[in-house]
Amino acid sequence: MKTSNKLLLLAGVIFAGGFFSCTKKTDVKSNTELLTQKSWKLVTQGLDENNNGTIEDSEADLVSCQEDDQFSFNVNYTGTYTIGTTACSPDDQNMNFTWSFSNNETELTIFVFPEKIKKLDETTLEIYLEQENSAGQTVKYIRKFEH
Repeated sequence: MKTSNKLLLLAGVIFAGGFFSCTKKTDVKSNTELLTQKSWKLVTQGLDENNNGTIEDSEADLVSCQEDDQFSFNVNYTGTYTIGTTACSPDDQNMNFTWSFSNNETELTIFVFPEKIKKLDETTLEIYLEQENSAGQTVKYIRKFEH
């Protein structure tokens, strides 16, 4: 009888361990979920002149009228660019756009050009566009967004 109780107890422990290991899941979001969950605000942008992957203050070209503009991405691959309280020019207006991922979701196209994704997580979207300058050097134009 003692052996059968031990076997029953062992079976119960194995069952409980298997049950809890199957129900515990990590909540990993897809790039689409991360991109579309909230609106994004542009916090910095500029030409990475020293090619260190970061926009220093001397390289930034974000103007104050852009600081409260927002980009909203929808799951149907459309989005809205919304001008904040201060427009940069009298002709500025909200606009709709389309977006897409490419190259195994390592690139994001907003409007026209695909930009490489450096970082996309719960709070940060950082993308960059590589181009060749007039001296034949590859340079990066980096844009960083946050929620």
